[in-house]
Amino acid sequence: MEAQAELLNSGIIDLLEADPRPSFIVATTPLPATIVYTNPALGAHPVLPDVITAPRETNQDLWEWITSPPPAAPQSGSTPALSFSYQNIFWTRSIVQHQMVIVGANAQPPSAEPPRKVRLNVAPQPATPTVCPPPRIIPINEPVALVTTPIPRLSSKTNLDSLQAPDRPAADFRANSTPAVLAVKTDDDVSGSITGPDVAQSLKRSVTDPGWILPDIMPEQTPFLEVIHSVDWSSTPLGPMKEWPARLEQTFNQILADSRPIVIYWGPSFSTIYNEAFSKLCGSRHPGMLGMPVEDTWREAGEQLKEAMHSISRNQRGLVEDEWRFFVEREPDVEGGPNWLEETYLKWSIVPIVEDNKCLGFMHPVLETTSLRLWERRMKMLIDLGEALATAKDVKEYWTITTQQFSAVEPSYDVPLVILYSVQDDPDAMITNPPSSGSTKICRLEGALGVPAAHPIAPDTLSLHDGDEALSPLFREALAAPHPLLFQTKDGTLPETLLNGLQWRGFDDPCRAAVICPIRPTKAEDAMGLLLLGLNPRRPYDNDYRQYISLLSQKLTTSLASIVLLEEEARRGRNAAEQAAYDQAILQEKLAGKTREVNESSQLFDAVAEFVPVGMCIGDSHGNITFANDAWYKITGYPGTGPVQNEGFMSCVREEDRPILSAAYEKAKTGNNVEFEFRVKRQSNFNITPPLTRNSPSFEKAGLDFVPIDEMKERHIVATAKAERALDGSIKRILTCLTDVTAHKQAAEEAVRRAQQAENLKRMAEFATVGMYDMDLEGRLLGANNVFYEMCGLERVVDPAEVVIRPWETCVNPEDSMLLKQKLKKMVLEDKVQNVEIRLKTEWTAEDGAGHKVTAPRWVQATLMPVKSTEGVIQSFTGCLSDVSFQKWQLEREKLRKEEAIESKRQQENFIDMTSHEMRNPLSAIIHCADAITATITRVQELIGESPANGAVGSLATLTPPATAGNDLSESARSEVRELLESGIDSSETIVGCAQHQKRIVDDILTMSKLDSKLLAITPITVNPVQMVKEALKMFEVEARRVDINLSMVVDKSYGDLGITYLDFDPSRLKQVLINLLTNALKFTKTGPTRNVSVAIRASLTPPTEATSSVQFIPRSQESYDDYDQPALRDRGDPIFLMFEVKDTGQGLTEEEKKSLFQRFVQASSRTHVKYGGSGLGLFISRRLTELQNGAIGVFSQPGVGSTFAFYIEAYMPSEAAIREAENSALASKSAIMSPGKKATKEERPAGIHPVSIGSASTSSPRQSPATISPISETSSSLSSPPQISGIMVVEDNLINQQITRRGLVSMGFTVDVANHGVECLEKLQRTDRYLGDAGAGCNGDGDKNGQAAVFPLSVILMDIEMPIQDGLTCTRNIRELERQGKITGGRLPIIAVSANARMEQIMEAKNAGCDDVLVKPYRMPELLDKMRAVMASIAAQEAMSLTTASA
Repeated sequence: MEAQAELLNSGIIDLLEADPRPSFIVATTPLPATIVYTNPALGAHPVLPDVITAPRETNQDLWEWITSPPPAAPQSGSTPALSFSYQNIFWTRSIVQHQMVIVGANAQPPSAEPPRKVRLNVAPQPATPTVCPPPRIIPINEPVALVTTPIPRLSSKTNLDSLQAPDRPAADFRANSTPAVLAVKTDDDVSGSITGPDVAQSLKRSVTDPGWILPDIMPEQTPFLEVIHSVDWSSTPLGPMKEWPARLEQTFNQILADSRPIVIYWGPSFSTIYNEAFSKLCGSRHPGMLGMPVEDTWREAGEQLKEAMHSISRNQRGLVEDEWRFFVEREPDVEGGPNWLEETYLKWSIVPIVEDNKCLGFMHPVLETTSLRLWERRMKMLIDLGEALATAKDVKEYWTITTQQFSAVEPSYDVPLVILYSVQDDPDAMITNPPSSGSTKICRLEGALGVPAAHPIAPDTLSLHDGDEALSPLFREALAAPHPLLFQTKDGTLPETLLNGLQWRGFDDPCRAAVICPIRPTKAEDAMGLLLLGLNPRRPYDNDYRQYISLLSQKLTTSLASIVLLEEEARRGRNAAEQAAYDQAILQEKLAGKTREVNESSQLFDAVAEFVPVGMCIGDSHGNITFANDAWYKITGYPGTGPVQNEGFMSCVREEDRPILSAAYEKAKTGNNVEFEFRVKRQSNFNITPPLTRNSPSFEKAGLDFVPIDEMKERHIVATAKAERALDGSIKRILTCLTDVTAHKQAAEEAVRRAQQAENLKRMAEFATVGMYDMDLEGRLLGANNVFYEMCGLERVVDPAEVVIRPWETCVNPEDSMLLKQKLKKMVLEDKVQNVEIRLKTEWTAEDGAGHKVTAPRWVQATLMPVKSTEGVIQSFTGCLSDVSFQKWQLEREKLRKEEAIESKRQQENFIDMTSHEMRNPLSAIIHCADAITATITRVQELIGESPANGAVGSLATLTPPATAGNDLSESARSEVRELLESGIDSSETIVGCAQHQKRIVDDILTMSKLDSKLLAITPITVNPVQMVKEALKMFEVEARRVDINLSMVVDKSYGDLGITYLDFDPSRLKQVLINLLTNALKFTKTGPTRNVSVAIRASLTPPTEATSSVQFIPRSQESYDDYDQPALRDRGDPIFLMFEVKDTGQGLTEEEKKSLFQRFVQASSRTHVKYGGSGLGLFISRRLTELQNGAIGVFSQPGVGSTFAFYIEAYMPSEAAIREAENSALASKSAIMSPGKKATKEERPAGIHPVSIGSASTSSPRQSPATISPISETSSSLSSPPQISGIMVVEDNLINQQITRRGLVSMGFTVDVANHGVECLEKLQRTDRYLGDAGAGCNGDGDKNGQAAVFPLSVILMDIEMPIQDGLTCTRNIRELERQGKITGGRLPIIAVSANARMEQIMEAKNAGCDDVLVKPYRMPELLDKMRAVMASIAAQEAMSLTTASA
């Protein structure tokens, strides 16, 4: 027991744990034998655990084989075999120390994977009848103990020279790919046993064995460390082992313990070090490759590996290569012979060894895939061969197709030589020599590949009787073998003299071995053909090759057997046809006599059948009716009088009764008489002969008669069927009799119906799901069912006539009693049924989906139906109560949910508005302060006589003229001051740029929040699309000019062809998409050599496609937009499709980068965010916005050329009134832009601010064509001068924004007053020149005569919306109310809402409240100035038009 425990604790358990084959260990002592261990592979098998744990008597053969004692020495006799076939499983065993048996299970046949190696310590023995033939491996005379010696681990502290290879037992090791050396019984071996490996060396040849090489349990332990120590490392670039770096020692330790082939390339010269598994791939070059450079290690791909490692060292990322074929140089088969190359397929990867961010070397793991590739190649050849041989019609064609298929194999590495002979009996040999004296076969050449004409190896005919010509000896031996035989040149079994002069196929190398396959249709027959197949000279004859040859032999054999069987079947068919013709002639003579007898009987039967009033028919077992009398046709209603084929009369039977007929006839085939009932339907589409008119006297008394079938919808038939059988039990015919029982059925059904009618009416009320009642007009209950009592909460009364019950008075909710009385009164007056919903005093209870109890008032719908007496007077009423409590409860819940959803949506909108307001307010202050800084520094430049470097683009600096005064600074000081000022201007412009970028991010985030909350709405208004594009381009004018980008716009001819000026669409959403695309275009173009960005606009009546545009549109996202409520887009017909293209000359996009576009938080590549920044939301939002407007977006890009982003939306033609209003607004805006502003007086200007004329700045593009319109360079026609802006009132609660706005307006020369909220605005309005007051007259001068303060000259009010005390919208409504009351003079007072609330709904709300326009924060002062001028001009134009209309 101690020895067993020690063995179980040894390393053999670790080996079995990692073994994929199901294995277990049996302890043979003490008895009985017991399973002491099973590995995981056995536990995971679906069948084997039940096999080994079943009772011993059920698998006695297996346990007898496991527990049989080991032989003392190899000898003949019935010694137990080392392998055993049981239940289609190939079992192997190894006996350890005569106490334990290791048993492994292998599938039959094994897979193409090379088997593991198993060491066997007992000799093989002949198989018993139930045991598969054991593999004939050279036995080992001395048993080998299982020893597990751990491999020493190398470390940085270990002296490599002091390591010693572990002691290993001497054993016969064999590599996976080495073919098995098979023992053959010779004439000199009379005992049948082979006693040592020396005998194998003297064998003349080896033969192929149908079994498989048994794998060893323990891996091969070769003295690999001794080889490592034997290398002169000092002569290599690596130096002595004791001087190796610690990282190299660590990595080498790892690969030594790894079972995979791994090689290390170390240092600048990529010196080679590898483990034991890799040495097997080196072949005869091991160990000479140790320490060699990589180009010498891999001659075929050394430079490629070197370049790959150089590339990996730069980015320090591993590389995985595809599969690679190469040839391993192997040692010669015979001593002194040439080395041979082995075809090998590898997959490999390269992993850098990095330390301190430095690449020291590379690990090169290798995975051999040779077996898989060869298996695929060979299986394809077998499949093609099988498909082709299936078309052969005779043996001759079989030989031809076989040769053709071998010739068509590509690549032909596995068929370098093919010689195919057919085998036949030799008539001459049969005469001269009896079969027992030798072979009497003759071989005829059917085809050969790789054999020149007239070559001695393949003569046309080959006699196997005598002589040693060519392949005769080999063929004679192959004919006697049950399986393919192997012949090799190294042992002389394959004569090399026959191989001279052959035209080798495949690798053009001569074969070192060949296999002869006898082709037998069946095992019991002689071979009909012999196939000599040369083996691949660059592959060993291993298990995979052996399996391939076995499958090839099976394929040839089974295909030939099919052809032979077909020919034999055809011969038998001809013989059977001749015999059948003879038998038929005999039977025809007997049939003539029987026919006469049958005809006489048939005539007699027909006469009787026509007289009987019962329907009679005769049919066969297949449903064909061969005879039927007239009564049968009249009863069934089948048309005609001839035979009925294939159950044709079934069309007369009711469809639901047809299964009854089928089941009855099936029962008649197996039993005796069968009686059944069915119905026939009326055949109205046929002309039926007069029906039977025979009546029953009993029916006459009851008032019933036999009604003809043509007067009824269906008839009831009772039938009896009987099968007549032959002597052998088969059914000859089936006789059926039909009786019409319709009258009887009708009488019975009527009686039953009348009896049940009363019972049904009685129970109907009790089983109804509604309360049913009957009351008199006084409300007294006359009768009711149980449901009524339960609903009303009353105790049931047996006879309501004895007890006075008034349910309406006691059970109805008092609040609903009056309604009920009104309905009763209406019922009596109108004599109509009334319905009313009332509540009862009882409660309704139920459980909701969560299992909670729900209690609610019981609601019922009462039906009141008047009941009249025989005189026509209403004396009572009846009806029912339907419980509608559940519906009422659900309705209340839905109302509550709707209110909650509306409240949730309102809160979401409030949160978005608050977030937008709080995020935009600081941005407005930042932009204004930055503009003020730019203006101040620019003014300082002018004061010292320096012109602004960038023209102070985009700031208020353009509003001050250059100074003419000089200064006395030195040149160096001036240079320093100039640099400081330019740096300050650049910093302030950077602040503006960052604020604008932050604004776009805020817009994107808020837009995303609206999209996710389903709150984003499309609000179409009447807009000029071209003007809107110009406004979008103007926003980027400063940035484009600063980075020298040519910004232009192109209007396509299609736009003009449609005569479009104004369209209805949502300009804010469209402009948001344009801004996103223009931002990206400028961002990616400003660093290129060519800097052009253009926007093209076109229109069409049909949706753009990829064929009509230059981009590829992105398919609509999977998310449905049905949940979005877009009432503005409903019922809008005949859309016009506006398409916009933004084209740039930037860096462009690759195909991979384009795949990442238009996704949430995703940019083209990781470099995009590092180099250009951004959130990755812009394109995603653009896609969603275009799809919400029934459009799409797409892209076309070429790396290094540029990109084109295009999108289209649906727009609609506006009404005439909307077009006129838009034209007036546009005319006023142009007039405001062309007019100069008011100049400030010296007293009104702050220090350092000079008066300027404020106009619309414009620049011209250097390249402008008729088709190109620059929004910057476009000029307007001369328009009338709009009203001047004198004073501005800023209503703002934020003191910072209030102060900054006031300072900016004052710096431009305007008179400004401020108010903190709406109430203060109304108070200060009374002190302006526009307020008349109650007296009807205001102060329009500069002051009164008493010297009081001058009134404020009010022209425009800038109104914030969100303010304390009184918000801007309320204040605006109050001002408009003052206008309607006549307290405001000078016409309509312009009010511009200035707020951070950016939703279109909020903008429309502000306009509906009375605001003339809305300016969304953040904004810049020039934008505010343009907005004020446009509003004042629009109001002036509207007033002028009103005066013109009034005068007309």
